[in-house]
Amino acid sequence: MKQLSTFAIACVVLCFATSAQATILDDFNSGVIVTDFLFDDALGTQIQSAANSAAGGLLFDEDADNNLVVTDGNGHLDASPKNNTDFGSNYVDIAGISSGRVIALFDVQWAFDENVYDAGEDEEFRLSLIQFDPRSTFVTGEIFFTRTSATEVELVGNAVGTGATDTTPVLFGSSGQLLTMLDANLSASTMELFYSTDSGASFVSAGIGALDPTRGIESVRLVINEDFTGDRLLIERFAVSHIIPEPATMSLLLFGFVGLVGCRQRG
Repeated sequence: MKQLSTFAIACVVLCFATSAQATILDDFNSGVIVTDFLFDDALGTQIQSAANSAAGGLLFDEDADNNLVVTDGNGHLDASPKNNTDFGSNYVDIAGISSGRVIALFDVQWAFDENVYDAGEDEEFRLSLIQFDPRSTFVTGEIFFTRTSATEVELVGNAVGTGATDTTPVLFGSSGQLLTMLDANLSASTMELFYSTDSGASFVSAGIGALDPTRGIESVRLVINEDFTGDRLLIERFAVSHIIPEPATMSLLLFGFVGLVGCRQRG
């Protein structure tokens, strides 16, 4: 029995150590990829024709406001040609998700002309997790970039609805490159925003927010808002993963805790 208890304790320690060492990118890759746009399409491909690499994944729908936003032939979606001030938004439908963790990945780089800035027309780019099928504005949670001055861009994890709270805003310069990830835990009604400046080798948490517990996810939205003429906005990847705890893992944890309690009682 002592050997069993020792094994159980070892299992618990191993599970927690593995969890602590895993990055948000590891978690993302361990889930079911439900949307994955790599923008490796031929030069000049419009958003609605870009390939979705996820198994069975659907394509974006069309929004004429973003028709000039096309792939650059080098693995990016290029928003620089967008020459209107309209709220461009393209949706892709997914199977409804109401529980577990949903991790959104948004890999972007930007460079704004600091000599041109209109406070009434802040450029925005977002990955939004939406409660309903395409064309709903019911945001559950989103990775939200906004140009807030001639020299600053703000990143925040935005959540909408009853009880929802945002993450603390983080400011970056007029140019930058970030791999951002939003970990939306629908079962716990929480979210955490992460960003990496070294292509995912390490991540920094931008804070934790709360989700509306009544909201799930049925579609994903790409927002490119305002005029990007003379600026640069390249999107390298736009993806979403769904993670459901495996019963075997939960049983192993429970088994470990039972063994640990039994060991303490005998001690």
